[in-house]
Amino acid sequence: MNDAVLDLLFPLIQGGFGGFIACLVLILALLIGLNFSDKIKNANAELIDANPTTISNPIIFKIFGFIFFIGITANFLLSIAASVDGVDSFMGFYYFVQDLLALVILTFVGFAVSNLYFQPDKVNIKVDKSSTVAEDFIALLTFGLKVPLALSKMLSQAIILIGVFLLFFAVIDLFTVGQFFGVLTAIATVITGAFAPFLFYLLFLFLFPIFNLYLAILYIPKIGKDK
Repeated sequence: MNDAVLDLLFPLIQGGFGGFIACLVLILALLIGLNFSDKIKNANAELIDANPTTISNPIIFKIFGFIFFIGITANFLLSIAASVDGVDSFMGFYYFVQDLLALVILTFVGFAVSNLYFQPDKVNIKVDKSSTVAEDFIALLTFGLKVPLALSKMLSQAIILIGVFLLFFAVIDLFTVGQFFGVLTAIATVITGAFAPFLFYLLFLFLFPIFNLYLAILYIPKIGKDK
């Protein structure tokens, strides 16, 4: 049964001509994804520049940034402590290393996100004393859409790096305990990382117009007052 599944889904692992074709497909997908990733980052920056939002006082971002920073730090320390408790054998240490590598990468990404809370101007959120409570709320919501655009290159590289680590350990699992599903997960993670900036672009493209419509409605009462 396992051999049949491998023959159908994992020619890359099985080798031979099917493995060669699978390698070519994987390499092609990665090259296409990385090419998109390199070109789309400029488009992501232009999207941020073309869609400003305002907030009356940046203190709310600093508060959220501080909370987020503390949360990321606490999660890192607590996760390390919990993982260390499980290291009572070689396999325990083996899984601890896997978790640690992913945790370190995710923690660095978390710190990068928290830094943007303290510098909202990097995602084109400007301080405007005339900004209403509703506009402030929209700025907070759209911040979550702008962050992946601003950090698209870092997020892409982080996901790819995690995928590479997963693939490394998945191959070890394949040849030691016969578990092969991890290989597919790792490959999917790498490809997702390669296409991540493009996915972030599409996400912003489809969701931000909803908030932009609300901003346009909120701006109507201000027409004539700016003159």
